[in-house]
Amino acid sequence: MQRLATYVFFIVCCGLELSQLKTDQNCLREKVITFPQLTTTSWAKLHPNESMDMSAVTVCLRFYSDQVTGHPSLFSLATPSLPQDFSLSWSADLKQYQMVIHNTPVQFKGLTFNLNQWNSVCATWDATSGLAQMFANEVASIRKEAGPKTAFKGAPAITLGQYQTQYDGGFQPINVFTGFISDVHMHKQVLSTRQIKTYMEGKKYKHGDYINWHNLKFTIAGSAQVEEKQQVTFHTKEDQI
Repeated sequence: MQRLATYVFFIVCCGLELSQLKTDQNCLREKVITFPQLTTTSWAKLHPNESMDMSAVTVCLRFYSDQVTGHPSLFSLATPSLPQDFSLSWSADLKQYQMVIHNTPVQFKGLTFNLNQWNSVCATWDATSGLAQMFANEVASIRKEAGPKTAFKGAPAITLGQYQTQYDGGFQPINVFTGFISDVHMHKQVLSTRQIKTYMEGKKYKHGDYINWHNLKFTIAGSAQVEEKQQVTFHTKEDQI
């Protein structure tokens, strides 16, 4: 009887915790989602207005972190049949970015990562050619074949700051991201290098037609929170002469 009471109490507490999650839809221009703790209980989920049916994709985002260990996840998209249909992460140990297409990983080396500075990243993939490419801080990778040449279809679970090992969950401590993520846009096409360059420079760039940071429906949990983007540059006395 005592075990049953404990189980019921656990279920009630979990239900209360889930009921406290709030889904918002706002323009997050000049805002960030902050992930301040190395914990699997903090995350942000993005909610597109439609299911996926796309044969090409571009995901762009900016992140700011001081992580030098682990394999923090920046963007993770799962479907019921594929826990890693599309994802983007940074390996601090190996100093390389990783993209996963239809559960198939591909690594990109030699791209820059700035510690405690904003990093702008774009990842593209086309089902027709099967080629993937990454851009980090205006530096382009080579094109690499990745994943089966099939379109993205179905209802996605999109998570920032965690790596999904199953549909809508299954987080692991080694993949937890700490820092800021901002300006997340997902396009149903491969953007041109000129359009990507415009995004990198922060000018009037093309907003995502699938995920749009300027009109974003999202849910955050744990210690994750929305804050104003910090645009502060500190100068030494020598710089001011």
